[in-house]
Amino acid sequence: MPAARTKTSLLALAGLGLLLLLTAGRVAFLATFHGGAWELGLGRALYLGFKFDLRWVAILLAPPWLLLRTDQAVAGPAWRRRLARLALPLALLVYVGLVAVAAVDDKRGRGWLVAFLLLAGLARWAGRATGFGKAERRSWGVYGSLAFAFTVICYAFDFGAFSYIHTRLNGTLLMFLQNLDTSARMVWESYPVIPGVLGLSALVAAFAWALRRGARSLAPPPPSACRRRCLAWFGAALLIAAMWGKWSLYPLRWGEAFEAKNPFHAQLALNPVLFFLETREEMDGGFDLDAVKASQPLMAAHFQTALALDKDGLPSLLRRIPPRPQVQGRPNVVFIQCESLAAFKTSPFGNALDPTPTLARLSREGIFFDRFYVAMENTSRSMFATLFGIPDVSSVQNATRNPLLVDQHTLLGYLTDYRKHYFLGGSANWAQIRAALHHNLPDLVLHEEGSFKSPKVDVWGICDQDLLGEADGALAKEQQPFFAYIQTSGNHPPYTIPGHLKEFHRVEPGAAELKAAGFVSADEFNALRLMDHALEMFFQKASQEPYFHNTIFVLWGDHGIPRGNTDPRFGDLTLAIHNVPFILYAPGLLKPERRHTIASQVDILPTVLSLLGRETWTQTLGRDLFDPAFDPGSSAFTFTTFRRPPRMGLLQDELYVNLEPDGRAALYDVREKDPKNLLPADPARTKAMTDLTRGYYAWSRYLLSHNKPLRQNNSVISRVDRPKGP
Repeated sequence: MPAARTKTSLLALAGLGLLLLLTAGRVAFLATFHGGAWELGLGRALYLGFKFDLRWVAILLAPPWLLLRTDQAVAGPAWRRRLARLALPLALLVYVGLVAVAAVDDKRGRGWLVAFLLLAGLARWAGRATGFGKAERRSWGVYGSLAFAFTVICYAFDFGAFSYIHTRLNGTLLMFLQNLDTSARMVWESYPVIPGVLGLSALVAAFAWALRRGARSLAPPPPSACRRRCLAWFGAALLIAAMWGKWSLYPLRWGEAFEAKNPFHAQLALNPVLFFLETREEMDGGFDLDAVKASQPLMAAHFQTALALDKDGLPSLLRRIPPRPQVQGRPNVVFIQCESLAAFKTSPFGNALDPTPTLARLSREGIFFDRFYVAMENTSRSMFATLFGIPDVSSVQNATRNPLLVDQHTLLGYLTDYRKHYFLGGSANWAQIRAALHHNLPDLVLHEEGSFKSPKVDVWGICDQDLLGEADGALAKEQQPFFAYIQTSGNHPPYTIPGHLKEFHRVEPGAAELKAAGFVSADEFNALRLMDHALEMFFQKASQEPYFHNTIFVLWGDHGIPRGNTDPRFGDLTLAIHNVPFILYAPGLLKPERRHTIASQVDILPTVLSLLGRETWTQTLGRDLFDPAFDPGSSAFTFTTFRRPPRMGLLQDELYVNLEPDGRAALYDVREKDPKNLLPADPARTKAMTDLTRGYYAWSRYLLSHNKPLRQNNSVISRVDRPKGP
């Protein structure tokens, strides 16, 4: 038999063991994902992380400290014993609800707190009639086992999430459950699932065994009533202090982790369980109409349009984009969206390993925008912004997954005389993109898994080379002008290199070379090389087809990635996430040029439609990049959804304003390797850019639900009053 222990000593031992386990997880996270020498700031991150871990341990220990009774039962009627056996599990269940709700909204959690306290009081009073019997041991066993299992599962998913998107486990990842089959297959093909499940099962089983053993060794409390009360109050004070986490009027909050200048330090400090619980719900609360109205004059001036109201009297940025034709006739348009194409990993931006020579050639032979930025790191959000001209600033649920936001105006609707195609190697159920495409482009021909001859190679369907080859075959058969959107996906975990592509050969640089060039593995490096090779094969084959010489090819990265980034500037608004290549390639139609205009994916369609000579109307946030009127104020809006409210930025000229969730702003010169905050030296420019950043955010939220189609009954403008102006 194990040695007898009091409740105090047993819970102290359990808490210490759990805290050591969480600390080991944090050290493993540091060793796995940092890989560098000790640096200033790591100590503070570990200290903050320890306090977050201590908070989670205190949260788990609070119910047994308050409700676990180890004294002898006193005589009581049968109804009181039945009440005790019911009150304890109900109190524990309500406590779980309290933690889940209060983590997101402490005001909403107050009702749960009252309910828990009432049930806890009832359980303590009625529990005197049962002591620590079989039913009580079962309730505590279930609570302890589930709490421990939830913790270790969160840590397992956290490691996988960070290796995938370089952010800790958080509520935005719940969106992957909406495509559970695709997400599960990606996990199966990318991670050691079976060993992981077996390891986690063994760990939980060991904990359950230790819990049962500890329960059998529980001894009665000290006989002294004074000592019992002192222990009870001291333990309660200790748990409250651990949950509070700070010696101040305000508790420790996860936002403090993001005060670190180094983005990895912020990620290191977070506790994945708490971070997930606190970010799992949608927290945008819709749009702020007052902010939209207040910023309308600024935004109208920025887009050089008159103030306008729609038919409901609401603000509008409706404006005409005059055509600036650079081609004759009706050339075809082919969009090629390149997966995870961070600029710093590519040859056009000078990567030492030269992984994308084809992209470099296209940038020399086309119109290359070297200051092109996407709004954030996410494929479906980037695609939504490209098609509809609105940065998708929605919180947990991306706009493409929201059925209330399906109805959107897109400039592609002006290509009424074009056949339209969309090519994706996998399923268009991904991110519910099928609804956004078909609803707004009803004549779109969808090519997805099941419609290709090529073999499926992984969770993402057929490989990029086969996808581009099949697209070329379909487009070569077209007899009328066409628009095609080709979405690649191979430069993405699990980084599959198909065995049937005999002409492609892996290259194995040394670990030091890979790290210096921004790659975390040879698999990632070769996946990017394969995407570039697929582009080479596509253009070689397409150039032999008649359609090639009358086609504008538009290539850009859906987003960058922080993985492998050696630029520590700007935290989670690092330019590694936002800066991607953008190329207009049309030999014989467009003259090669390198442009330094700041641009964003919301500008793609206005620019392409303008150079085609099409007059368009828009009410969203894109512009024609060839319109010289916009060059002095060209800008790109950036944000991250991993904080709520989000952290935001705006690039303009050589400056980058960073706006914190609490309203603090800083202005930087992006040309400086170690930029200093220019706010004290130039408060007026900082304020102007900060106001514009807030305007972009307010209008992005508003336009998600206020960008209804403008074409109805063959009338260009029907929902909005035609404004005075351009």
